[in-house]
Amino acid sequence: MKKLVAALLVSSMVLATTGCSSKTEAPAPTEAPKTEAPAEAGGETEAAESKEAGKQYEIAFSLKTVTNDAFQSGIADAIKSNVEAAGHKFTLVTAGDETAVSAQVTQIEDLIAKKVDAIIVNPMDANAVVPALQKAKDAGIPVVLVDSTIAEGNEDLYVTYVGTDNYAAAKLGAEKLTEKLGNKGKVIIVRGANGNSVGDARVNGFKDGLGDGIEIVGEQPGDWSNDVAKQVTENMLQANPEVDGLFTASDVMLDGILQAMDDAKREGIQIMSFDGSDDGKALIEEGLVLGTMAQFPDHMGKIAVDTLVGVLDGTTDAASVDKYIDSGTECVTAENLK
Repeated sequence: MKKLVAALLVSSMVLATTGCSSKTEAPAPTEAPKTEAPAEAGGETEAAESKEAGKQYEIAFSLKTVTNDAFQSGIADAIKSNVEAAGHKFTLVTAGDETAVSAQVTQIEDLIAKKVDAIIVNPMDANAVVPALQKAKDAGIPVVLVDSTIAEGNEDLYVTYVGTDNYAAAKLGAEKLTEKLGNKGKVIIVRGANGNSVGDARVNGFKDGLGDGIEIVGEQPGDWSNDVAKQVTENMLQANPEVDGLFTASDVMLDGILQAMDDAKREGIQIMSFDGSDDGKALIEEGLVLGTMAQFPDHMGKIAVDTLVGVLDGTTDAASVDKYIDSGTECVTAENLK
């Protein structure tokens, strides 16, 4: 990873080797790059020194919601603590709902009008936020994306995207489910919200990781909502009298899915989920869920903040930062839960 961001703490989460057969570790910390401008005749100061010394920056974070979503709340907490630890001002805006795309766009535009110094964005929709991010670029406001990215071809609108390799993680989860089912049976999929890059990557990775003896018999969006997930799971279970496995794009929909299974009196369905939340882990311990792909929101938050502070104070060249930084993932099952 070339000329990367400031040091991040290595996760203390070390899972037993008896879990999934392979894993993607969170990246090792690297020292933030120092970019120096060449000295000019007459002893001109370096570019980094032209920044206002000791200035307090305002760094804003736009995300979906922190209500009933421990993972999103975790990212927000990590960003807030790192911004304030660096001596800067933190501003949080939330759309209030996982699918309130237009609200998020409006909030980003408001932050630009307010002239914040930098913005961290967790995009709900890969396309909808693009015009707003173009406005941020035009205003000279650097942007870092976390957790979700935007449509390809717009890489010039952000410094970097920090997040889980959702495709690779879901593929690993599918391999674990395939092993549990003995590479035979039928599965259904509860997606996230249509148009969300994270949900799409997770579903695509899951499909590609399934064994050739597994058949997908149903697939519907749960919109990151327990109520919607419950409804679509009921629909798929009713249409398919035999279901052996289920993949959900997020732990936040597990309660609705399990309620639908209970109402339909369908037992023995092996569930692979995503997020690694405390709720997801508790359901694994109860034997209701096979596994969940754990993420590292603390890493995401620290990398995002360190990157932007470096860009703002001139110690990091935005053009030198990789466009994608993997924050790591881990497959959690009953075998390695503790």
